[in-house]
Amino acid sequence: MPRFHQPFPPAARQSPPGQRRSGLVSLLSLSLLACQPAAPPEPAYFSAETATKPYADVLQELEVAITERNFRITGHNHIGSVIRERERIAFPDYDTIQFCNLSEARVMLELSPATVAWMPCNVAVRAENGKVIVTTHLLPTDAADPRLNAFARRMNDRLKDIVRFAVED
Repeated sequence: MPRFHQPFPPAARQSPPGQRRSGLVSLLSLSLLACQPAAPPEPAYFSAETATKPYADVLQELEVAITERNFRITGHNHIGSVIRERERIAFPDYDTIQFCNLSEARVMLELSPATVAWMPCNVAVRAENGKVIVTTHLLPTDAADPRLNAFARRMNDRLKDIVRFAVED
């Protein structure tokens, strides 16, 4: 038969009636706080920017950096220009580029099938305040499996290299 730990020592359970109600209210308040869903951890991102390289050049450099590192571009969303065109308004540039390396994807999925949620790799580009900013989300490196963490650190280094290459002068 399992043994259960008593939440309070016997002396604490022998409090006078007024203190018991106060203790009960405190216990209920703590219980309600403990039942609140924990805020999900914020995703880790890596960004770099340039104030000297034109937006179109950054996009072109991204494509070069991605393909030179054996990734295949699987999608390119021209968000800003489509909004400008459709709405006939001035609107800043925003693009996202998705890419994948199937060999690396296989390794990651064999380590943890749930990592499919992080695929494909994604880079976002935006024009803001006279700068071109490139951002990518990084893979988490706090998994229970040290092999997955090592893989994620290696992949994060590659993603950072892609972003840095795109904004270099």
